[in-house]
Amino acid sequence: MTSKDIPLCMAACLIITLFQWFRLKNRPTKEKAAYLSILALCWILAIALVMNPGMPGPTQLVNYIFYPLGKLLDH
Repeated sequence: MTSKDIPLCMAACLIITLFQWFRLKNRPTKEKAAYLSILALCWILAIALVMNPGMPGPTQLVNYIFYPLGKLLDH
C-alpha cells in the first residue's frame, strides 16, 4: 500500500457516510455525533495502517490486554 491509497480511504469514508446519512437524517444529534466520531477514528486508523503497514492492529491490542486474564481464568 502506498500513500496513493489515502484518497481511496477518504472516498470510501465519504461514500459510506452518504449512504448512512439518509438513515441518520431523522435521528438525534447524539447518534450523528457518535457515528461521525467512530467514522473519524476508523479513518485515522486506516490512514495510520496505510502509512505504516507493520504497525500492530487492534487485535494485538486486545490480545495484550486480555491475555493475562485468559491465563488467570484457564487455571
